[in-house]
Amino acid sequence: MAVGTMSRRVVRAQSGFTLLELLIALAITAAVVTLMFAGFALIGRSEDRNQRLMDRSEHMLVVTQWLGRKFDGLRMLGRSDGANAVIFFSGNAAGALWVAPLPERGDGGGLYVFRASPLRREDGRTDLVIEAMPYDGGAMQLDWGGALRETLLPAVQTLQWYYQDGRTSEWVRNWDSARREFPSRIKLEIGDERGDWPPLVFALARAR
Repeated sequence: MAVGTMSRRVVRAQSGFTLLELLIALAITAAVVTLMFAGFALIGRSEDRNQRLMDRSEHMLVVTQWLGRKFDGLRMLGRSDGANAVIFFSGNAAGALWVAPLPERGDGGGLYVFRASPLRREDGRTDLVIEAMPYDGGAMQLDWGGALRETLLPAVQTLQWYYQDGRTSEWVRNWDSARREFPSRIKLEIGDERGDWPPLVFALARAR
């Protein structure tokens, strides 16, 4: 009897946990849970960062494609500026003015005068906006009060336009319509809250 009782006591002692072992197991479990939550937080921050990068890349693509289509369809038209005849294109460091079709394809639209320029909002931010009005011949008056207006890019930090002289290959910040010719290329330098974009360069070889 004594031997059997001792054997059962030994089995019960071997099958249980000591207090020290239980504390060690709890500490290991807590460490694993902490690492898991830290990993989840890191994954969440990475996903947020990736989403912001995707949104920024999408903005770059939209701006590049829209301006590219408009400059690709640019029309070489003249207009009257008082007693002088000038081309319907001008530009400075802040923006440009030109004529192109809207929409780009199909018979449902017509020619429009476009103006790209910065617009300062009441909250202090500056947007790159596009204004458009139907082209009504070389004698039309440029009254932008009734023009269509859309924001092409919100909250720009820097915006600089350049125009390349096709004769000298020099980049200039002002292109006077009195020159009666188009620049060979247009370059935009844009910066947002995340930094500078790669320069956007558009060739005007198809201007007609």
